[in-house]
Amino acid sequence: MKQIINRIGGIIAFSCVLALFAGCKGPAASAVKGTSISDSSLIAYKNSKHFLYLGFLVADGNDPVPSINPANSPDSVDFLEFFAGRDTTQADWRIAQAKGTKIVVCYFPKYAYFDGSVNDPATKVPGYVNPSGFNQKVPNTKSTYYHWAKNTYEKDIDTSRLNGIDIDIESGTFGGEVPQSNGPNFLTAVAQYYGPNCTKCVVGTGGKKPTFFYDTDGSANDAAMYTPYQSNYDYVDFQAYTTGNHAWWGGGTQGFPPLVKMYGLNKLIFLVNGDSFVQANGVQVPPGSDSVVTASLYSYANWVKTNSGLGIGAYRMSRDYNHNPHFAVTRNAIQIMNPGK
Repeated sequence: MKQIINRIGGIIAFSCVLALFAGCKGPAASAVKGTSISDSSLIAYKNSKHFLYLGFLVADGNDPVPSINPANSPDSVDFLEFFAGRDTTQADWRIAQAKGTKIVVCYFPKYAYFDGSVNDPATKVPGYVNPSGFNQKVPNTKSTYYHWAKNTYEKDIDTSRLNGIDIDIESGTFGGEVPQSNGPNFLTAVAQYYGPNCTKCVVGTGGKKPTFFYDTDGSANDAAMYTPYQSNYDYVDFQAYTTGNHAWWGGGTQGFPPLVKMYGLNKLIFLVNGDSFVQANGVQVPPGSDSVVTASLYSYANWVKTNSGLGIGAYRMSRDYNHNPHFAVTRNAIQIMNPGK
């Protein structure tokens, strides 16, 4: 489970957000207002130049069941991410995808296996040595991870017809058969099946390849795993949380320039921590945190729009379902970035 941080973001007056609605037009506005528009119009909007939104649907049992159903998410969300489980009705996924929404799956490196390990399905009998010569009980600096990448691709992309992968790069997400020292080997294996440089993937309509998110909080060795391989990743979703306890201790948008220098403005999607949205029973942990994370998301939206950035999002967007109307904060944030779309 993701960690959380304790910082206070800038406050954006809610009335200013509401004022944006008056001039809204097109797919994003229609989704906010609840009017009916065609899937083709939504797809055209998603394919147009606009600021992106990424929302995590966390299926750990702590949010209402309807909140993790992709079909219930706002139409104008660009990416949905399955985390800690998923909605099990694939027809729900297809409803969201028909509107141009892409669905990706989050994985921790420590749950992967290296080629030739006892956990590799290709290792069928004791003493088996795969063609690469691996038969280790523990990974070493030369361990490769192509079998895991291939099997994940076949499961999520070929069979489930989802749209990509998110690898959660934090100091606490490595271990098992993927120690942090093997991060580059692991990520380059994944890049053969996902992302702009994939060579073992099927290119979809419009030349689209399965999306590859590099998901980080800055606590792991990004200099080794991101900088040399940044062309392999479509996007970086950075955990720029402003509530709780977390590795990134920036004070809000004023801390964004160093992140832009590190990861590139054209790749960064800034995430808030949706754990701090109000729970279904009305509880806020800590008290008052809902207004803090909401204001942070709005400030991120304004920063991205002003600075011609890429987009924003929310870990546990699913908890935004508890607002009235459902997903109100997500819809408002999208409208801040894309008021005329």
